[in-house]
Amino acid sequence: MKRSALVFITLVLVSVVSSFSSPRSAAAADVTLYEVTENMRMLLRPHGPTFRIASSALTGWAALGSPLCPVALVASYNPGAAACAVNATGSDRIDVSTGQGDFGGTLNVVVQGDNPVDGPELVVMTGSFQGKMDFAPALVNGVPYGTVVGALKLSNASGPIPFAGNYAGPETGGATLRQVFCPATPADNPYAALYDGWDLAYISTSHGAPNGSCLDISVKEMSLGEPLVRFEVTFGALPTR
Repeated sequence: MKRSALVFITLVLVSVVSSFSSPRSAAAADVTLYEVTENMRMLLRPHGPTFRIASSALTGWAALGSPLCPVALVASYNPGAAACAVNATGSDRIDVSTGQGDFGGTLNVVVQGDNPVDGPELVVMTGSFQGKMDFAPALVNGVPYGTVVGALKLSNASGPIPFAGNYAGPETGGATLRQVFCPATPADNPYAALYDGWDLAYISTSHGAPNGSCLDISVKEMSLGEPLVRFEVTFGALPTR
């Protein structure tokens, strides 16, 4: 594995451990990423430090139950999935004489989307990260590793996604998705018989957050036998002139 890939992995792990409260062991790998491409150049200065500047594209997996792959999120978008795919891009700028530098980039958490035979592509969470690198072990001492301490900022994708309320599996602890997300509306969709027995629903929200209720998907919200993704737009205060 190339050195920049190690930095990506360390950045994500350190950020997750420091920014989120989780019962998982800090020593466990919540995310494993592999560098797919790297573009690097050396910035030479006649009277200053030399910098190693690189950009990379990485892909890998986040463990189910980790901050990048919450159980409830997976149950909503892709029930039964054992992990979430993570695609990341980032860049670094390192002083080769000290091994110290800066690092930052963006990531997308994706699950299987509309094509079951190719790789995951449906974005369910996005994020950005930045931090300070210590590459002295690799660049100064010849030991092949580096560390980064940084911050990871996440944002969930918006918009209710259709799901089967009567699905239950090991990732939900045996409870149905309706029991998990919609305790205020426990009754199955009355049109379930038309949907091959599936209790199709949307999560109801108030002020952009789930409110414990479900909205049953009606026959008017179907297209070619598939439920439609539903977008709910909430306008905030309009700016004054």
